[in-house]
Amino acid sequence: MAVERRDAFDLVLVATALVLVYASSVGVSNPVSVVGGVVDAITSVSPIAYLVIVGLGGVLFMAYALLYLPTQHEP
Repeated sequence: MAVERRDAFDLVLVATALVLVYASSVGVSNPVSVVGGVVDAITSVSPIAYLVIVGLGGVLFMAYALLYLPTQHEP
């Protein structure tokens, strides 16, 4: 069962990579400017926003680890 999930995940990754390669070769005239725009957008976010996002991620992970995982039993 876990291998089937991994195969599906790998297929999604390959499909995403193919779409990105095709889109960059057809639609975008200057990929460097697109990557630069993405980097500028990420670096323009306030450090407080990063701390809030990481804190929420940590709370969700701990809730998952403490509440959901103990209920999963292997037969």
